[in-house]
Amino acid sequence: MTDPDRLPPDADEWDAKKALQNLRMEQALDAHGTPQTTAKRLFEESLPVATMAIVHLAQYSMTEVIRFNAAKYIVERTMGPAERLANVDGRHAWDDIYEKVVEEAEGMLKSE
Repeated sequence: MTDPDRLPPDADEWDAKKALQNLRMEQALDAHGTPQTTAKRLFEESLPVATMAIVHLAQYSMTEVIRFNAAKYIVERTMGPAERLANVDGRHAWDDIYEKVVEEAEGMLKSE
Protein backbone atom coordinates (compact mmCIF):
# COMPACT_ATOMS: atom_id res chain seq x y z
CA MET A 1 0.00 0.00 0.00
CA THR A 2 1.27 3.48 -0.83
CA ASP A 3 1.79 5.98 1.97
CA PRO A 4 -0.13 9.12 0.86
CA ASP A 5 2.19 11.34 2.93
CA ARG A 6 5.15 10.32 0.73
CA LEU A 7 3.45 11.30 -2.54
CA PRO A 8 3.36 14.78 -4.04
CA PRO A 9 0.00 16.51 -3.46
CA ASP A 10 -1.01 16.14 -7.11
CA ALA A 11 0.01 12.47 -7.50
CA ASP A 12 -2.76 10.06 -8.41
CA GLU A 13 -2.80 6.29 -8.56
CA TRP A 14 -2.01 4.88 -12.02
CA ASP A 15 -5.08 4.97 -14.23
CA ALA A 16 -4.43 3.14 -17.50
CA LYS A 17 -7.44 4.66 -19.27
CA LYS A 18 -6.44 8.19 -18.26
CA ALA A 19 -2.83 7.52 -19.30
CA LEU A 20 -3.96 6.30 -22.72
CA GLN A 21 -6.14 9.39 -23.17
CA ASN A 22 -3.20 11.61 -22.23
CA LEU A 23 -0.96 9.77 -24.69
CA ARG A 24 -3.49 10.23 -27.49
CA MET A 25 -3.62 13.93 -26.66
CA GLU A 26 0.20 14.13 -26.71
CA GLN A 27 0.28 12.47 -30.12
CA ALA A 28 -2.45 14.76 -31.44
CA LEU A 29 -0.45 17.83 -30.39
CA ASP A 30 2.49 16.59 -32.46
CA ALA A 31 0.63 15.53 -35.61
CA HIS A 32 3.80 15.24 -37.71
CA GLY A 33 5.82 13.42 -35.07
CA THR A 34 6.42 9.71 -34.88
CA PRO A 35 5.75 7.56 -31.84
CA GLN A 36 9.52 7.58 -31.29
CA THR A 37 9.76 11.38 -31.24
CA THR A 38 6.78 11.56 -28.88
CA ALA A 39 8.40 9.00 -26.56
CA LYS A 40 11.75 10.84 -26.68
CA ARG A 41 10.08 14.15 -25.84
CA LEU A 42 8.13 12.61 -22.95
CA PHE A 43 11.31 11.01 -21.58
CA GLU A 44 13.19 14.30 -21.83
CA GLU A 45 10.39 16.18 -20.07
CA SER A 46 10.31 13.56 -17.30
CA LEU A 47 14.10 13.46 -16.82
CA PRO A 48 14.30 15.89 -13.87
CA VAL A 49 11.58 14.07 -11.91
CA ALA A 50 13.06 10.65 -12.73
CA THR A 51 16.49 11.85 -11.63
CA MET A 52 15.14 13.11 -8.32
CA ALA A 53 13.31 9.80 -7.80
CA ILE A 54 16.58 7.86 -8.19
CA VAL A 55 18.40 10.27 -5.88
CA HIS A 56 15.61 9.95 -3.32
CA LEU A 57 15.82 6.15 -3.47
CA ALA A 58 19.60 6.29 -3.01
CA GLN A 59 19.23 8.45 0.08
CA TYR A 60 16.01 7.37 1.75
CA SER A 61 14.89 3.92 0.63
CA MET A 62 13.91 1.65 3.48
CA THR A 63 16.04 -1.23 2.14
CA GLU A 64 19.81 -1.30 1.80
CA VAL A 65 19.65 -3.15 -1.51
CA ILE A 66 17.57 -0.43 -3.14
CA ARG A 67 19.75 2.34 -1.66
CA PHE A 68 22.89 0.57 -2.89
CA ASN A 69 21.54 -0.10 -6.39
CA ALA A 70 20.30 3.47 -6.79
CA ALA A 71 23.59 4.88 -5.50
CA LYS A 72 25.58 2.57 -7.78
CA TYR A 73 23.45 3.65 -10.73
CA ILE A 74 24.10 7.32 -9.96
CA VAL A 75 27.86 6.78 -9.58
CA GLU A 76 28.10 4.76 -12.79
CA ARG A 77 26.04 7.28 -14.74
CA THR A 78 28.27 10.05 -13.44
CA MET A 79 31.71 8.39 -13.45
CA GLY A 80 31.22 5.51 -15.88
CA PRO A 81 31.34 1.78 -15.15
CA ALA A 82 33.94 0.64 -12.66
CA GLU A 83 35.67 -1.48 -15.32
CA ARG A 84 36.73 1.72 -17.07
CA LEU A 85 37.88 3.40 -13.88
CA ALA A 86 41.13 1.59 -13.10
CA ASN A 87 43.64 3.54 -11.00
CA VAL A 88 47.31 3.89 -11.84
CA ASP A 89 48.12 0.97 -9.52
CA GLY A 90 45.68 -1.28 -11.42
CA ARG A 91 42.99 -1.23 -8.75
CA HIS A 92 39.48 -0.26 -9.73
CA ALA A 93 37.98 2.99 -8.49
CA TRP A 94 35.21 0.94 -6.88
CA ASP A 95 37.82 -0.61 -4.57
CA ASP A 96 38.74 2.82 -3.20
CA ILE A 97 35.11 3.90 -2.89
CA TYR A 98 34.19 0.66 -1.12
CA GLU A 99 37.10 0.97 1.30
CA LYS A 100 36.14 4.56 2.17
CA VAL A 101 32.52 3.56 2.78
CA VAL A 102 33.61 0.67 5.01
CA GLU A 103 35.99 2.95 6.95
CA GLU A 104 33.24 5.53 7.51
CA ALA A 105 30.74 2.88 8.57
CA GLU A 106 33.23 1.32 11.00
CA GLY A 107 34.02 4.77 12.41
CA MET A 108 30.33 5.46 12.93
CA LEU A 109 29.85 2.12 14.67
CA LYS A 110 32.82 2.72 16.98
CA SER A 111 31.56 6.16 17.95
CA GLU A 112 28.14 4.83 19.03
